[in-house]
Amino acid sequence: MKLRVRFAETDQMGIAHHGAYVIWMEAARVEWLRGIGMNYRDLEAGGVSLAVSELQISYRHSAAFDDLLSVKTSLVEARSRRVVFGYDIFLDKSKSLLARGWSRHTPTDRAGRAVRLPDDWLTPLRARLP
Repeated sequence: MKLRVRFAETDQMGIAHHGAYVIWMEAARVEWLRGIGMNYRDLEAGGVSLAVSELQISYRHSAAFDDLLSVKTSLVEARSRRVVFGYDIFLDKSKSLLARGWSRHTPTDRAGRAVRLPDDWLTPLRARLP
């Protein structure tokens, strides 16, 4: 997924705030799912959400206002009660790695209780594992 660093995502010096990377990862994850024919809205309409249970980001270089970025998303793990996505965020022009991270998700019901990921989601996700 490509995106441009927006002014609201930067600090006083025009450098992207560290929290913006989490938003970019989330947007890329939703687009990755859409790209394989799985609409996250449909999962939530069925009463299941993928709650973030752990998140890790290693920052390598900074991004600045108006930089064009590429976010590469990959599926790392897919189990009935845990899904893990990996992310690499690059400066599009130079292909420099800006950040690398991953997010672990626990399927939950509307009350926030951990549940099993529905088979109609788990099966196609597992088919995408390397």
